[in-house]
Amino acid sequence: MNRKKIIITTLLLITVVSTVVIGYFTFNIDSGSESQNKTEIQPVIDRFPRLEKIEKVYWQAEVIGDQNFDPSSYWMKGYIYLDKVIMESIENSYNWQDLNNLKPSFHLDIEQEQESQWLFSEDFNSYIKPSNFVGNFYLDVNNERFYFEVEE
Repeated sequence: MNRKKIIITTLLLITVVSTVVIGYFTFNIDSGSESQNKTEIQPVIDRFPRLEKIEKVYWQAEVIGDQNFDPSSYWMKGYIYLDKVIMESIENSYNWQDLNNLKPSFHLDIEQEQESQWLFSEDFNSYIKPSNFVGNFYLDVNNERFYFEVEE
């Protein structure tokens, strides 16, 4: 009976430790990164695999809630620049609606940037964003980029 309790306790402990370790490495998001712009492309590809030929990205992310107990949700927002041919194909393949009032909460200080003209497509948003994400992707046709704000 005592041996049975030790085995069950050990298995439970291994399960809890494994869950914490896997959760930490799966999300791979620094909770103190709110003001730090990231430029690594691979985390964006990993989360949005249907985006093709990403040339550059600027993004931010932060864990939501207390990450000490279990894997937590996180938000992610940023700008994605794709290959020009892919951008044109996406722009021509979906029905886009003009958004006059979009004010991204993440601002880039990039020289030679034109005033943004934001468009939104529900069909593109549904296609590009996996179902476990809540949020939207927006197309800036003047600067040939996407802006996204999502939570998982």
